[in-house]
Amino acid sequence: YYIKVNRTTKGTTIYEKDENGNYTVPIKAMVCAPGAGGNTPLGKFRTPEKYRWKQLLGGVWGQYSTRITGGVLFHSCCYRTTNESTLITRTFNSLGNKESLGCVRLTVADAKWIYDNCPIGTTVEVYDAPTDPIPCPKPIRLTANATYPNWDPTDPNPNNPWQKEQIGRASCRE
Repeated sequence: YYIKVNRTTKGTTIYEKDENGNYTVPIKAMVCAPGAGGNTPLGKFRTPEKYRWKQLLGGVWGQYSTRITGGVLFHSCCYRTTNESTLITRTFNSLGNKESLGCVRLTVADAKWIYDNCPIGTTVEVYDAPTDPIPCPKPIRLTANATYPNWDPTDPNPNNPWQKEQIGRASCRE
């Protein structure tokens, strides 16, 4: 796979190879929260490391982290601890905005997809453009009345209480 992060649209697109061996076939779109103020660097990088849980700046944690370059990672939204029930709701609700300190925040499901499917050495291209080849999904918002405000509704963890809901999305959207 080849990963492209569009800072303008706040979208991440996964590409696979075409019949000529070039990464031109977009297969998956993810909404993200790249760095505010251009803190996510432009360019092409190769992923050097992965972490199931990674401590981030400010003493918070991210799940399914894949390093892009330097201190910049793909990771889930932020957690208070390494417990999936400690999601910091504000960071989850920032998906679709330029919010992070430079990392590319994703839903747990999307961060885990990259973690599971993109080996070390995968190319990541960060760029600016007005559109994406596949429109990003609309971000889920956890409202003040959300049933489980400290769980990412996309987290596939079998202990996720959203798993008991009808996909968990009807009662968490604005």
